[in-house]
Amino acid sequence: MRKRTLPALGVAAATAGVVGVVLAISPSTAGAAPSGAPHSLSLEVVEKGTAINMVDVAPADSALGDQLIGTGDLIGTGGRKVGTSSFQGISTDAKPRTSELLTFVYDLGDGRITTSGTAKLSATGPVFDEQFAITGGTGKYKNARGQVRVLQETVEQAKVTFDIQL
Repeated sequence: MRKRTLPALGVAAATAGVVGVVLAISPSTAGAAPSGAPHSLSLEVVEKGTAINMVDVAPADSALGDQLIGTGDLIGTGGRKVGTSSFQGISTDAKPRTSELLTFVYDLGDGRITTSGTAKLSATGPVFDEQFAITGGTGKYKNARGQVRVLQETVEQAKVTFDIQL
């Protein structure tokens, strides 16, 4: 197994790294729900990648099983850091790298949200624009379900929109 460390901004667009966070609570969730009552929460974020590492598995001419592991800072309104993100992507295509199985963990300070899904990578336009299932959460997001849209515009920036049911 060959391991390569790549700077976050030097990775080709097809690497599908996570990037950016603007935290915003939708107006419909501004009022507090009664204790224990189900409610929805919408968050929008922009992510700034901090590190990406690629693990190239044998054979060298195949992308199948290659991994990307990375982290990012979640930046809120006014440029304030509101959390962090971590991700792992595993290529599910032999040649060329066009599809990945992705797992994300978003740490928003008052809890974590985990997501999982697949993304079709594009050589033109955004890297990908996909919906991922919320697979769980901790803290404020305990028992979270719903989905997350990740619009990975470039390797350097993604818009992340959470639609969470608690």
